[in-house]
Amino acid sequence: MTAISALQCVERGQFTLDEDVTQQLPELKAIQIQTGCDSAGNPVLEKAKNKITLRYIRDCQYRMKKADVFRFRHLLTHTSGLSYTKFGDLKLSLVERCSTPLLFEPGEGFIYGTGHDWAGIMVERVTGVSLESYIQQHIGGPLKIGSLVFRISSYPELYRRLVEVSIRKEDSGLQWTPETVWPVDLTENSGGSGAYASLVDYQKILHSITANDGRLLTSQMVDQIFRPEMSPVVRADVMKALKIESTNNIYGGLPKGTDVTYSMGGMVVLEDLPGRRPKGTVHWGGLLNVFFWMDRTTGVSGIYGSQVFPAGDPTCLGLFAEFESKTYEALNASEN
Repeated sequence: MTAISALQCVERGQFTLDEDVTQQLPELKAIQIQTGCDSAGNPVLEKAKNKITLRYIRDCQYRMKKADVFRFRHLLTHTSGLSYTKFGDLKLSLVERCSTPLLFEPGEGFIYGTGHDWAGIMVERVTGVSLESYIQQHIGGPLKIGSLVFRISSYPELYRRLVEVSIRKEDSGLQWTPETVWPVDLTENSGGSGAYASLVDYQKILHSITANDGRLLTSQMVDQIFRPEMSPVVRADVMKALKIESTNNIYGGLPKGTDVTYSMGGMVVLEDLPGRRPKGTVHWGGLLNVFFWMDRTTGVSGIYGSQVFPAGDPTCLGLFAEFESKTYEALNASEN
């Protein structure tokens, strides 16, 4: 939803995909890179050379001679170097939680981090309304859906329907728990986490984008949702990370060795998955084992949802894979 909101702002000319985001986010002007630690364990920092932009430019032929004028578009592709290091410290403001040293020069690596949170802040600053209000008006409005909220306790009818969180424990299986995994309401609207929607309503968003029906974005911007954005070097970092089973599970539980990249809409498979999604499909998910996919080749999209912690739960992944494969099985049967 944050990516769609940001691209709508691009359509209006409120900012561009290639501009230096510090025009809207001055907090990032003095951002530094952590290059290591000293003998006492303190971080060693140096000034970043590359500018952060909204997304990463695919082709390295666009690089200029001087590093300080490189133009990358990073926030929506997790190539900015920003991480979730401090995000769990809820005593801090959203900007403070997102203000961490970079782990690499912008555009030169991949780490899932606070790029969408910063993008959400950009949307708020150029539109003058909260991210919740913006999403309700510009995504919920055109699709006539009403469950898109951040502070769900302020909506009694929606809050009544909220599924409680369960935790998968190795010694005792799946248990409901009163333990706090994440606050029900955050004090600020976070573009990277904390939003609520019914699965039916969220599927309407996925369908609108997959069908390219023009209600949320123009065809040109829908193309941006699906277009691979990573250079071969950065993509190699992603492929390396996916060799770790736990990381692969969190990123969607793909078959071992699946060729992938990243777009502004999520992770993109670069090969067909037999019995499941074809090449070019975008997928992603959420902390409590929510997984979705958007397949423009067949026009099929879908979402599986649970309220189970921790992320990348193998049982949930198995159910998601079965749901997806049965969907394509039914599609093929109908076509035959």
